[in-house]
Amino acid sequence: MDLQLKGRRALVTGSSSGIGEAIVRLLTEEGAQVVVHGRNRERAERVAADIGAAGVAIGELSEDGAAEAVHGEAVAALGGNIEILINNAGGNSEGNTSKKPADISVADFMSNYRANTLGAVALCQLCVPAMVEARFGRIVNVSSAVAMQPNFMGADYSAAKAALLNYTVSLAGSLRGENVCPNVLTPGVILVEGLVRFGRMKFGDDSLTADQVNERLAAEAVFEVPPAGRFGLPHELAMVAAMLASPANGFITGANYRVDGGQTRGLN
Repeated sequence: MDLQLKGRRALVTGSSSGIGEAIVRLLTEEGAQVVVHGRNRERAERVAADIGAAGVAIGELSEDGAAEAVHGEAVAALGGNIEILINNAGGNSEGNTSKKPADISVADFMSNYRANTLGAVALCQLCVPAMVEARFGRIVNVSSAVAMQPNFMGADYSAAKAALLNYTVSLAGSLRGENVCPNVLTPGVILVEGLVRFGRMKFGDDSLTADQVNERLAAEAVFEVPPAGRFGLPHELAMVAAMLASPANGFITGANYRVDGGQTRGLN
């Protein structure tokens, strides 16, 4: 299937590793011009060189002014306005996944909100006017399954991801008839590099492959195992992101795509 991405200009945040890296690799394979974003220039440039990206943009999007700088670098590298924006950057305050909501500081709630919501919002605000003018744009915001099914711990992260989901639906509604389609991906547990390292350490075997780690984590129920019987792989999320980013998709907007192996118990 031709996703009609050849020559389309894309920025994928948080793409120097993990889910974001899988997305830039697939978009590039489909012919898109891609800018790799990250906080570490060396890692971002390694990925960019490997896939033949248009360039890199470096910045911590939770910081004031970072979105403007990243946007400027990306537009310069692409030689034109961003047509596809995939907001994947984010993260969680260290240690809060084991804290009760009442024990998490207001500062940590704000930190998570800045990292997981406001950075994405700022880039949307910067990209949307040019998309509207061109009458084409695709936005994919990567949220999380915990936006809809919060854990009892880590409420700061869950709340920030829920805000991103809510914002995306509002943004889509405001762009009626403009051919600018914002959508959300809500992944469950995805086997990124950090989780593979965790599994190798837990099982005391550095020789385990990613597939073997996935199998053992599921078999021993280290985390709650979804109905799929295993945890997700980055390229599985990338495939859905590429579909939503495609010009062939002009009728899916304001939607939440769950890529969680059935983890979420409920209906969208």
